[in-house]
Amino acid sequence: MRELSLDHRSWIVENLLAGVAEATIAKRLASHMPIARARREVRAVATSPLLAVCDRLAARARQLELVAALGRRHASQEPDRHAVERRPTPSADEFFRHYWAAHRPVILTDATKGWPALRTWTPAYFKKRFGTELISVTVDRESDPYYDANFKTHSRRMRMSQFIDRVLAAGATNDIYMVSNNHTMKRPTFRALLDDLRPPEHLFEPITPDATSLWIGPAGTVTPLHHDTTNILFCQIHGRKRVELISPQETVLFAEPHYGFYSEVSLEHIDASSSPALQQMVVKTAIVGPGDALFIPAGWWHRVTSLDVSISLSLLAFRRPNDFDWYRPGNLTR
Repeated sequence: MRELSLDHRSWIVENLLAGVAEATIAKRLASHMPIARARREVRAVATSPLLAVCDRLAARARQLELVAALGRRHASQEPDRHAVERRPTPSADEFFRHYWAAHRPVILTDATKGWPALRTWTPAYFKKRFGTELISVTVDRESDPYYDANFKTHSRRMRMSQFIDRVLAAGATNDIYMVSNNHTMKRPTFRALLDDLRPPEHLFEPITPDATSLWIGPAGTVTPLHHDTTNILFCQIHGRKRVELISPQETVLFAEPHYGFYSEVSLEHIDASSSPALQQMVVKTAIVGPGDALFIPAGWWHRVTSLDVSISLSLLAFRRPNDFDWYRPGNLTR
């Protein structure tokens, strides 16, 4: 070994910051080189002014982790920490104080009361009204473990009638889905659907296509574990979905494989994980049915699974600033 590799230098730094003695590090490094050289290499890293910079950054990271741990400890005292509160829609002051500002999910059981969409939006309705319209849907999702991030690769054009027929005949599958990234609501033909919505005026600005998203698909569709950079009111119109939510204070998710807004953690296998932090992670589960509106705060991880043929809509135009595009911790390099 003519020159110490970057991986070896990083390993030395990590051990020094963890308080491991230089002699111990050199002894382990000696399996790759003579012990005398191992001691010199460790000493060179230990006396480098860059180590002090690393030490300060590591201390800062530990401080921030303590802040997150404090939040987790308090959240663990909820009466039912695995459930999402269900309640009628509160006043604007109560909602923005106790849920928006507190960064806390809640299911509003009557936020969609009186919406024409709840009476009319069914697969048959979409087929009859928009049957000849060409739409974009994602297909062949089951062939790609990163199907949601790669939605453009899986995007196909077909008529609404063909799509609805495939959805109704599919059974339980994750292979075909009209997802929000297809921007269906921005199409001029579909903007008339906005007339079927009545968002609570004390919580939302007047509705626009840019502030809505539409999902239609069969039972079995899965939106993988991810977070968003906006607060969302997720409104279930037809069928049921299961939504699993994890607080951004569960920082263990960033120590596990992740990419962009997505985590590769398998929620089904947490109990078998070798990570104690993953085993202790709190996952809230909510079943939302027609008429339920789930508030998902920005940054909260969530996975969404359709239990039936499903139609869902999200609203973003809250009466508060709702753009947190700077929140991209998954894009930071280590």
